[in-house]
Amino acid sequence: MLINKENITNYVNGITNPNTRKTYRLSLNKFHNYLQDNNIHDINQDNLNQVIHDYKAYLNNKNLKAITINQHLIILKTFINEYTKLSYDKDLKLIKTDKRKPNYLTTQQIQIALNYTEDKTDELIIKLLTSTGLRIHEALNLTKKQLENTDETGNAIITIIGKNTKRRLIVIPSKLTKQLRRYSQNHKKYIFESNRKELEPLTSRTIQRRFKKLAAKIDKKENTTLYSENLKPHNLRHSFAIQALKTNEINYVKEFLGHENIQTTQIYTNLKEKEVVDRFKKLKTI
Repeated sequence: MLINKENITNYVNGITNPNTRKTYRLSLNKFHNYLQDNNIHDINQDNLNQVIHDYKAYLNNKNLKAITINQHLIILKTFINEYTKLSYDKDLKLIKTDKRKPNYLTTQQIQIALNYTEDKTDELIIKLLTSTGLRIHEALNLTKKQLENTDETGNAIITIIGKNTKRRLIVIPSKLTKQLRRYSQNHKKYIFESNRKELEPLTSRTIQRRFKKLAAKIDKKENTTLYSENLKPHNLRHSFAIQALKTNEINYVKEFLGHENIQTTQIYTNLKEKEVVDRFKKLKTI
């Protein structure tokens, strides 16, 4: 099997999220350069394990951080199994890393943040992220049309295409669904629509700036640094996960968040969609 720039481009162009697409492209190009520098012109099922083993040693000799090396190896394994005719079934031995505790806000701290929030956009994004565990780019790409798919009590049942085109269902509580509808009633397509660019959503960077400003205001009023450190879109996803784990088995939380495996949540379990939706509805967040 020949791995070249064309293979890599074709593969990464199928990745929806632009940040993930960029990460995969850079990582796979690094592997391609390694193959060229070492005159490896063909990879087959017989030499695959050795190639990956040698590549891991090469990365290690570059004094890269363990988390960076592991990311390169995971991306490579995913590419091989998803795009090529080869199969890497061997357990991928990653480098041990210190497990960092996720930064998050408690339910009480989230409520304090909401009490200080004067802008409806900030308020609704905080509520949405802490109620669903959505990644910020997933939340910003939600459309008004998606809010129309509701159950008998008004909860919006929405299909999300996440990382590596992994499909999952999320549930937006009925009260929040109504608020999002009212907020976006004059928008043409997206719930959180840009004022500057027609038919485009707000950007993640815009939300990060807004949250930074809001956090600084809260910290000043509360005489703390807590919110500047923790009021960030991805940390609100952590807040959702921690709250969800209080009342749900880890395999359900894995499905709520769209994780690939239970290293974050290590046993892979497929659950019926109805079960996941039912559990989601019972979550008590904010």
